[in-house]
Amino acid sequence: MTTNRTVLFTVVLLLCVPVASAEVKPNKPPAPPKEFAAVLSPGYGTVDHFSSDPKVFENLLVNMKKTGFNTIHCVYRDWRVKLCRKHGVKMMVDILAWKDDVKMDIRRPAQRPTVEALCRKLRGEEGVWGYNLWNEKLPYFGYPDKKNIDQYIAMIKKWDPTHPVWVGTYRVSYANAFKEKPGIHAYYDYHWQRGFLWHFADLQWYMGHCKNMDGHIGRWVLGSNYNWNSYTLNTSIPFGLKVCIWFIGGPFDKDGNIDPKHRFYHLVKIGQERKALYSDLMKIGRPLAVYSTPTTKTESNKDKKIDVPWRLPPFPKEHWLQVGAGEAVLGFFKYPNGDDAVYLANHNAFSPQNMTLALDAESCAKATIELLDRKTGKWRVLEVKNGSVSFKLPAAGGELLRIKGRSK
Repeated sequence: MTTNRTVLFTVVLLLCVPVASAEVKPNKPPAPPKEFAAVLSPGYGTVDHFSSDPKVFENLLVNMKKTGFNTIHCVYRDWRVKLCRKHGVKMMVDILAWKDDVKMDIRRPAQRPTVEALCRKLRGEEGVWGYNLWNEKLPYFGYPDKKNIDQYIAMIKKWDPTHPVWVGTYRVSYANAFKEKPGIHAYYDYHWQRGFLWHFADLQWYMGHCKNMDGHIGRWVLGSNYNWNSYTLNTSIPFGLKVCIWFIGGPFDKDGNIDPKHRFYHLVKIGQERKALYSDLMKIGRPLAVYSTPTTKTESNKDKKIDVPWRLPPFPKEHWLQVGAGEAVLGFFKYPNGDDAVYLANHNAFSPQNMTLALDAESCAKATIELLDRKTGKWRVLEVKNGSVSFKLPAAGGELLRIKGRSK
């Protein structure tokens, strides 16, 4: 009797202990992309959202390049990747589409062999950016085929370790639940519509998380108007944003032509302003630090109490660069050769800033400070006067600086 009670107690106790799922040990992330990705996406999953006519698709690629888009989120077709290669556009492969003649949903056991064969074929393919695995709240992913998202990320990386995997969620919802390293940790937060409380908080969280996971930040950004969208893009870059998908679509008609009447036509200006930076934004990698000036105006150009906003870290007094004038958030980076890089973003979406940066006299005595001119795509040397450089930062805008020859 005693033995039976002991066995019964042991069985009940074991049933009460949560059983961990099969652990997937973190491994190396896939190869990162070579440049900042401005992504055109009309949606994902279910069906093929783009034209099946190669001429229409090619016309779209040509116009994408003109407007600053350099990546297209779509269902894979052999002829499409050839056209992407031809026009210097990367394909973000949709591996969630399952209807009609697509049948490339990695979550469906019957369709998974097709995805595996595709990934293996695309190893090292220059026309491919990588793979889009998820874009909703991560809890919605669930356990398709009794597998968790760690196992899905591991699958893709096993099949193709040469391209990154995009895994997105809402803000930071379950963003640290998976341990496998996808390469791109993405999220959406429509702060202009829903409130600014979490904009900088989420960026700071992802900056730290991506450092720990050896990855980069991606964002879905809700298309709205020039000032709002330019501000969101530019204030995200100092924290390490490397991929931006515009929600949802782009300024093109059904034939792939640029449509001046499209509600996203303002993205043409944003893309053309930013495309000269794409290569360098990837070269500088993840930020080493982000600091903010105090502000007298809100992002909407309204008066406010003078302080460093949104709990952003202020400049340390001993830092080699100080802001003498202007209101901005600054991200500090390094080029592979050791040169310093600074990305400045205007805290104000509606008013330009006359920026003055004061440089440490000792470490910057022989330094050259350059600004990447967005119109020409070339570096322009800034004149140093009394240990400072000055320039205008456009409303909702951002600028990339390179500092060469600063002594360590």
